[in-house]
Amino acid sequence: MKFILCQPAIKRFEWELEVCITRLQKLGIQEIILLFTQQDDRVPKFLHEKYGVEVHVYQDDRNDKTYIPSVKPYLWMRYLEEDSSREDESYFYLDSDVLLREVPNVKPTKNKWIASACESYLSIDYIDSKGTDLLDRMCDVIGVEASVIREHYPIGGAQWAIKNPTYEYWQKVYEDSINLYQFLDSVESEYIRRHDSNYTPIQKWTAEMWAQLWNVYHFRKQVEVPEELNFCWPTDPIDKYYQTKIYHNAGVMNDHQRLFFKGKYVNKTPFNDSFKHVDERKASIKYVEAIKEVKELAKYEVIEGFHDLEDNKDYFEGDRFPKPANKKVSQERLDELSSSDNKAGRPLMKQSE
Repeated sequence: MKFILCQPAIKRFEWELEVCITRLQKLGIQEIILLFTQQDDRVPKFLHEKYGVEVHVYQDDRNDKTYIPSVKPYLWMRYLEEDSSREDESYFYLDSDVLLREVPNVKPTKNKWIASACESYLSIDYIDSKGTDLLDRMCDVIGVEASVIREHYPIGGAQWAIKNPTYEYWQKVYEDSINLYQFLDSVESEYIRRHDSNYTPIQKWTAEMWAQLWNVYHFRKQVEVPEELNFCWPTDPIDKYYQTKIYHNAGVMNDHQRLFFKGKYVNKTPFNDSFKHVDERKASIKYVEAIKEVKELAKYEVIEGFHDLEDNKDYFEGDRFPKPANKKVSQERLDELSSSDNKAGRPLMKQSE
């Protein structure tokens, strides 16, 4: 099974992907695919060179870019459009802020896809609580019968294991996600007026998750939500981390909860920061440990550019050695490059601080 992640090529996602990829490779996952919309070309280049992962970059030709999550089905659509043989594969689809403790043991089929249980924020009851007629209107936008959605259970999302995904499916998810988001945004004030002051509007940002789930049913597939794909949050007790195989680093709203707050790292990386404040009783501490795993891999920093004849790769000042980061390198070779005992007659790299 191939592990696939979709996101814009911006620095914001680079360090998250480093954490995610480092853990995947530590668990023995080799087939990792990163899909990017073209923005900062240094991001995919860096990740490809450092980790040896498969990278695809596509021009962002979305007709509406205001709804950011639509980038994910858009990238799927472009990836499958480029090579239809990719529709023959099985994929584990996850976000960059996901960390695996173990590799889930799941096997999707062409007609049965597997997802994490997300009933608390995608369920019919949740939608009905926001407006008794809202589900019917949402289904009209997507072009599915509300009765079909009401009859189908379970409610899955977040992480998916899928087999034989098609261009047609992802094209519809892409278009529907934008249309559904625009609809929910346009009727928000209407539903606020209908309810009392305690009313909280529906979470419109999850439109892409409904579009993905409901279209699985539209294309006559089943959804299974086994315990194997249960996940925990940063705010959960640390015991929950060990009871699940997936950690989703989301839901921390500020930097004052004694938890790791990813919102602090939009323009910088967390690799050199101290996290002594993070509560060791919470699952969040396990993400801090995963951040440290990335730093531990970067043991050597290039201080003078050179061409490595052993793997025919160029290294430039400031690069980390080796590439990919999990490559096995003999101690003899490390000693040679970090001393004067090489053809250059001077150290070409040093141990990272």
